[in-house]
Amino acid sequence: MPKIVDLFAGAGGMTEGFEQAGYQSALAIEYDEMAAKTFSFNHPQTPVFIKDIRTIQEESVREALKYSPIDVLCGGPPCQGFSLAGKRLTDDPRNQLFLEFVRMVNLINPRFFVFENVSGITSMSGGAILEAILQEFRTSGYECFFKVLNAADYGVPQARPRFFLIGTRDGEKYNFPDPSHAPTSVNDLFLSNMPRHLNVWDALSDLPYIEQGEGSEEMKNSTQAHNAYQLERRGNRSAGTLFNHRATGHSEAIVNRYSAIPEGGNNSQVPIHMRTKKINVFKLHREKPSRTVTCNHRTDLLHPVIPRGTTVREAARLQSFDDDYKFFGNLTRKAKWVTQDDQVGNAVPPLLARAIAKSLLTI
Repeated sequence: MPKIVDLFAGAGGMTEGFEQAGYQSALAIEYDEMAAKTFSFNHPQTPVFIKDIRTIQEESVREALKYSPIDVLCGGPPCQGFSLAGKRLTDDPRNQLFLEFVRMVNLINPRFFVFENVSGITSMSGGAILEAILQEFRTSGYECFFKVLNAADYGVPQARPRFFLIGTRDGEKYNFPDPSHAPTSVNDLFLSNMPRHLNVWDALSDLPYIEQGEGSEEMKNSTQAHNAYQLERRGNRSAGTLFNHRATGHSEAIVNRYSAIPEGGNNSQVPIHMRTKKINVFKLHREKPSRTVTCNHRTDLLHPVIPRGTTVREAARLQSFDDDYKFFGNLTRKAKWVTQDDQVGNAVPPLLARAIAKSLLTI
């Protein structure tokens, strides 16, 4: 069974997708305690280093891996504010987490690495940042292949563009996975025979109907699944269990404002006397893939039918997590650790990770 190591693992979306494809998770590294708790609950067989990656000694990693070879090292280090000197990355603190990823690549020497990040990384500093990143990996002996993928093309009910860079060694070539789903309107004959992009209602229509302020951290879902996607999301860890389906309570004024936003619209479309300065509040459209799920989905991404923000479970459904994938932590940013919203919004959609994982198995 091929093995993976997940750096900056967060709640475990990348690992979840790789495990679904038949990989064994050998190690995860995650600094945040609540994200690590989520990861460990859902991947109990995986050892997790809950510490700053910069403090982890190389011998500790070798011992945790039992000195065995690793097939894939994956992760998405934060890459905001990169600093360049000429055409090279400097030792600026803003580059440190990425350079830690490179350090782990050099230490573990995996057959492949998967580097995931925001789609905008391709245009940072006019492309100079990406070229510097590629040079770092090439210096480590890897050939690089990169592409921006849309999660909706791989069965995720969300239009979420993400950058993937795959590194191979020993001269191996890599081809990104072909899409499994296509947009609703396509003229391409190759795409016309594919299933269409899943929409919001494909993902959410079977979840228990709860108003603002209702729901709980654990409940049973006794409704019927309406499609294959919903049936697959029911999971197999504890059939019928639904975690994190708790809706934020809103004031009457907020409920009225949310009700006035048209489906598929935003806060700028409500009557003037109801508007606030905040306009990045979007109501999902049932017949379209979701917008990108963010870390503020409970206030910025509204349910298409009920005048409230999306629950953590609804956001997780849009990210393609199974219903029994449990998230730990607070719903508000009053604690030291990241919230459930952060964990879901920052995650790699498991089905997108699964597509990448399966494509690596073909090499």
